[in-house]
Amino acid sequence: MIAIEDTSAARLQASPQAVQRFHTLRYGLSVHWGLYSLIGRGEWVMHVEQIPVVEYEKLAPQFNPTRFNAQEWGDLMEEIGAEAFLITSKHHDGFAMFDSALSDYKVTNTPFGRDVIGELAEACHQRGIQLHFYYSLLDWHHPDYGTNWPSYVAYYQGQLRELLTNYGPIGGILFDGYWPRFDHTERTQYFKPGGKWDLAGTYDLIHSLQPDAMVVNNHHVLPLKGEDYQVWELDLPGENTVGFNTTEMGTLSKATWLNANKGWSYFKLEQQEVKPVEQLVNYVVDSAKRNATCWLNVGPTPEGEIMAEEVTALRAAGEQLKKQGVPART
Repeated sequence: MIAIEDTSAARLQASPQAVQRFHTLRYGLSVHWGLYSLIGRGEWVMHVEQIPVVEYEKLAPQFNPTRFNAQEWGDLMEEIGAEAFLITSKHHDGFAMFDSALSDYKVTNTPFGRDVIGELAEACHQRGIQLHFYYSLLDWHHPDYGTNWPSYVAYYQGQLRELLTNYGPIGGILFDGYWPRFDHTERTQYFKPGGKWDLAGTYDLIHSLQPDAMVVNNHHVLPLKGEDYQVWELDLPGENTVGFNTTEMGTLSKATWLNANKGWSYFKLEQQEVKPVEQLVNYVVDSAKRNATCWLNVGPTPEGEIMAEEVTALRAAGEQLKKQGVPART
């Protein structure tokens, strides 16, 4: 375990209008997509299978999702009634799914060559869908993470500045990879941060550049100053069936973050476990009953498509939710 960072110096929060808008948000679509999709064994595969950086980097020249169509993703979100979209801009493997000027390890340096985040931002803005970015503080790739902590903090804050200034209005930032209650083993020592994250400075950076952006940190403790909502990963608010969530509930807005399929990212075809439609409906309904927005997550294929089985389930769930409605939030 590490000490919970003191963010009392944070001066800003999301605007009251943004807080109210998020509080009335029923559900949004979440996506985990990156180089790990090529392997098809989960977004933690680099760590789980102890793949060296130099070997994992060889995935980048193979990334060419020629079937990706941001407008089709936007149409699906409209069809199922998703009011917001959350995508992994950078996961723990350090690969940027946007055109970062601060790194060569990015989607625009692959054979695909296009800015995935830019195209999805345009699709969301055209449809009035809130755009949220997942960003991993933990980085298994960047050399400064383990050797030059001040330089790494400047790097991640620089990438955030890019996300906050290059893609129009942002609905929120979801951080991951900072887990102060995580019990590190010998195999996870390289997860440990080399110092303080300057979270207070980071939160103020976000709120100054995007006053309507809702900040959340998936750290599994009560919200810190500068954060705007509390999220439960694979659990309903106040529950801890997975073993790492907090059962403590703060006074801020709440959200759940749940999978429509087996895991967060793409698993090879023979490993699909798409949830029954009724379960997906209950995720949204049960979240609303606890005054929480629901993020429903899928993992696109290496070719850039949301799997047909997931699309079918999301469409059916969306239809049911339109018919029966979602309980009003208090």
